[in-house]
Amino acid sequence: MITTPAKPSPWQRTWVIALVLFAAVLLNNSQLIFHSRQYETDDYAADSLQIIKAKHFRETVGQYSRYGFHHPGPAFLYVFAWGEILFADTHLVPSPFNGQLMALYALSAFFFSAAIFIAGRRLQAGRFWFFSFALLFAAWHFGAVGKFYEFIPGRPGLFCLWPPCLLTFPFLCFLVAAASVASGETRDLPVMALAGCFLVHGHVSMLLFVGPLSVLAYAGLIRQTRRSESAGARWPWQNAPRPHWLAAGLIALFLLPILVNLVTTHPNNLGRIVDHLENGYGERKSLLQSILYFLQFGAYSAYPNHNPIPAFENFDWAGVISFFKVHWKAYALWGFVIVFSAVLLRNKNGLKEELRFRWWLGLIIIAATALSLFWGCFQEGPLFYYNSLSNFAIYYAVLLTFAVTCAIWIEPHISKRRGGFVLAGKIALVAIVGFAFGQNARRFRGVVPDQAEQERFAGAIERALQLDPVQPKFLNFDWQAGGQTTRVALYLERRGYRWMVRENWPLLFGDEHIVTERTSRENIPTTDSSFWRVVLHSNSASAGSDNAVSVFPLTSDYDLIVYRSEGDKLR
Repeated sequence: MITTPAKPSPWQRTWVIALVLFAAVLLNNSQLIFHSRQYETDDYAADSLQIIKAKHFRETVGQYSRYGFHHPGPAFLYVFAWGEILFADTHLVPSPFNGQLMALYALSAFFFSAAIFIAGRRLQAGRFWFFSFALLFAAWHFGAVGKFYEFIPGRPGLFCLWPPCLLTFPFLCFLVAAASVASGETRDLPVMALAGCFLVHGHVSMLLFVGPLSVLAYAGLIRQTRRSESAGARWPWQNAPRPHWLAAGLIALFLLPILVNLVTTHPNNLGRIVDHLENGYGERKSLLQSILYFLQFGAYSAYPNHNPIPAFENFDWAGVISFFKVHWKAYALWGFVIVFSAVLLRNKNGLKEELRFRWWLGLIIIAATALSLFWGCFQEGPLFYYNSLSNFAIYYAVLLTFAVTCAIWIEPHISKRRGGFVLAGKIALVAIVGFAFGQNARRFRGVVPDQAEQERFAGAIERALQLDPVQPKFLNFDWQAGGQTTRVALYLERRGYRWMVRENWPLLFGDEHIVTERTSRENIPTTDSSFWRVVLHSNSASAGSDNAVSVFPLTSDYDLIVYRSEGDKLR
């Protein structure tokens, strides 16, 4: 007989937790969001070019991969497009990138709050202890992750729009929702489907996780439904058709852009992915290397070669031993969590449903870890530290299991105590949670970019446009300046100027902006066209002495060269 857990209090609901977290993150980043202007570069600029297309419902693929294809779907791009529409186009924030960040805050708050709400709702009692421990562990764990992200240029903190960082919170939500579904909670099926669809859209490797874990979760749901004495029907979709229809609708919605790309584009993105899987892979990694790669994330240690961590390309035991000597404290804490959880698992005071959820959450974590190890063996090229940032979701899921276990153990013991003692314990725990978040606030906060540098870039482009307003602009660049050229292209796109790129870099700029044999006549360069070149500052010295060109410094490292006369434009 299944006992329905008690109805959650209003403060324990997903939307309340998400709203509070969103407000807290926004307040913590208020200087960055409301008082700074940012002009994206590199991957951020390339993604923003796709986001502009998403604002007009013209984007059908995800962010680009360095292997010559895009990731399967544009779900994140559409979320960030809505961030621009709601917050930047209404002038609530100074620049479009700020609106994208606000959308990221909202999305991250939703997935995190959904994860802890689903876990907390499965508890009959002890929810206060669970939510308190879950938030305390989040402050410590994700604060350390924010510190880890300092290897990313610009030091964005935990909430980073760089594509490798986007999967952690959806993956966490997916793991917890999968455990809940497997333990018999059909109403969490749409949340599992939503998180899974975001993951598959976000990175091609996520199908490796979402597929098997979804099958495992639904097999558990079928098993639990068929064993339930109170079930009127023998199959989950008969007992609860509404969650199934909603989950199916979400999956269909996320499949739509993939199918549109498949039908309307040649060669299509899916074909490029399949072609790479069939022909592009070379070496594999050993299981030992994959295990050490996974363990690296538990120490929150980045991969740069100057750090004392295992050298995965040139594996040696000296590097491994050095790594564990440096980070032994982190592994000691993880060992304590695992051992103490195993001891508390012997406690049988919880309801059967609570214990079942805890068991399934542990099984889902084990399965996700096994898949991550397989992914480590399967990865192409070096085991870069940014290839598997989703592993941080697995590590926090372990802490979430520990929080569930602690709550189940504490509640029957604490209920025997006098009210004053219990109240004092609750107040102390809340104070510790607040202190932990306060101590780690800087790690949840992005660094405000140099506003003088941002103004210099925008000013240089505006002066160049006044001097040379001819359209379209034909851009070319030193190979080192590809990211900065994407920044220039994005600025022109937002200003409404037509532009084309003479180098064959479609992943950064989009196929429609590359000059090819199929390019329309109006976008073919002639001697009367407008040519802009982005170069390293050291390479612009000779051009500056030529009266036929003008040089505009974009940054301390890069210049924009504008060619003015017909005869010299193609030289």
